[in-house]
Amino acid sequence: MSPVFSFLCARPGRVLRRAVALTLALAAVQSAAWAAPRWDAPAEVSQGRAFVVRATDTQPFTASVVWRDKTIPLAVTEHADGWEGRVMLAVPIDAKGSLNLTLKDSEGARTVKVEALSVPWHEDRLTVPPQYVTPPAEVQARIKRDGEHNARVLASMRPEAEWTLPLYRPVKGSISGPFGGRRVFNGQPRAPHKGTDMRGPTGTPAHAVAAGTVVLAEPQYYSGNVVMVDHGQGVISMYAHLSAFDVKVGDRVERGQIVGKVGATGRVTGPHLHLGLMVQGVAVDAMPLYAEPLRVVGGPTPEDKIARPAPQNKAAAPGPAGTKS
Repeated sequence: MSPVFSFLCARPGRVLRRAVALTLALAAVQSAAWAAPRWDAPAEVSQGRAFVVRATDTQPFTASVVWRDKTIPLAVTEHADGWEGRVMLAVPIDAKGSLNLTLKDSEGARTVKVEALSVPWHEDRLTVPPQYVTPPAEVQARIKRDGEHNARVLASMRPEAEWTLPLYRPVKGSISGPFGGRRVFNGQPRAPHKGTDMRGPTGTPAHAVAAGTVVLAEPQYYSGNVVMVDHGQGVISMYAHLSAFDVKVGDRVERGQIVGKVGATGRVTGPHLHLGLMVQGVAVDAMPLYAEPLRVVGGPTPEDKIARPAPQNKAAAPGPAGTKS
């Protein structure tokens, strides 16, 4: 795993300096007792972004973090130059201010601050069939079941970490709907877009972003035909609006394996893949986790468009046009 992913989403130019400062601070507070393992974590993370916390030592160890009131063990593996533990965490899309991150190992615990950087989220105005804005009474029970089922799946936690970085690109199409956009359907405001819409004609293969186990494969009201893959340690990917399934619940999939075909099922304006990434139950922007930035239709790359802190006293830029969900 490339060290750059230990500092995903942190402000460029400051991350290495802050990482070194964090390491020195830990050593100063814990003195010689904190000599092992060595911890690495970012000091700043943008809203709606994932980040990786790492710990390294020359011998086996156990460690965990406490993040947003949840204790999560690090997945520790052996490498040529020692042992490394890692865990992926997430800053919610609406997080503000400083968040506490507690690092725990056999020598004690240390709490550090992670600053949530504001993002100038864009707004998308979309037109869809009326039943997807104000669902009729006969589908309300189905929508409730979908939500409850999804919540149970997202609450699962396997200690093994099968995710690897960078992620595998699920389709080759450009982005028509970036993560985080404030959605307005038929003139009515709705929740922010908690995924990324990627262009692709019906029938285009959709690939798993990382290895894992299929934990959901079914038709749902809003998401259409949807697949979820559990990559372990609370990291789950979602592939929505599919025209066909290529996997079933319980299947083991490898990184890059086809899980379904792009389609236009559910609440959509046309065929595309909606890719979601949930980390510890929090939806995050998957785009920074790819080796190369993906192009946004009619605009700059997601890194340029939505990754930077919000400028003071400036309005958010409008979102690009394209096929969305």
